[in-house]
Amino acid sequence: MGPEFEQDGKHVFVYGSLMYLPVWGQVVKGVYPCLNAIAKGYKRHAVPGETYPAMVAHPTAQVQGLVWLNVLPEDIKNLDAFEGPEYERREIEVLQNTSGETLKAQTYIWLNPDVLTEELWSVSRFEAEGMQAFLNKHVGSWNRTGQRK
Repeated sequence: MGPEFEQDGKHVFVYGSLMYLPVWGQVVKGVYPCLNAIAKGYKRHAVPGETYPAMVAHPTAQVQGLVWLNVLPEDIKNLDAFEGPEYERREIEVLQNTSGETLKAQTYIWLNPDVLTEELWSVSRFEAEGMQAFLNKHVGSWNRTGQRK
């Protein structure tokens, strides 16, 4: 991995609504570059009744997402608050799509897989139907103090 990725912040792998600037840009204050990446050994499920996904360990699956690079501690705190108690931030290894190199990144793992069905989260469905509902429900009530209004 090149030195251009070595900074003070942490890399953050996202796989749902935070892949989209209208969401990401409301949660974090900084501007960060990103890369396409894959988390092997995980599966992305639809959360019943919601437009956002849950990622859980699964030995033969993989999840396509983005890695935001060098996210500063203040924005990590904002992301932790935004994700809420249903998720736990953990460090995993992801594979960069373009170079095939791996890097360590923080990600948010769903803590209650028993509530999930076999339905997988659909990127295209989120883009077509779920984005505006998600913005209205979750981002419209978000403020920069890390609290829901």
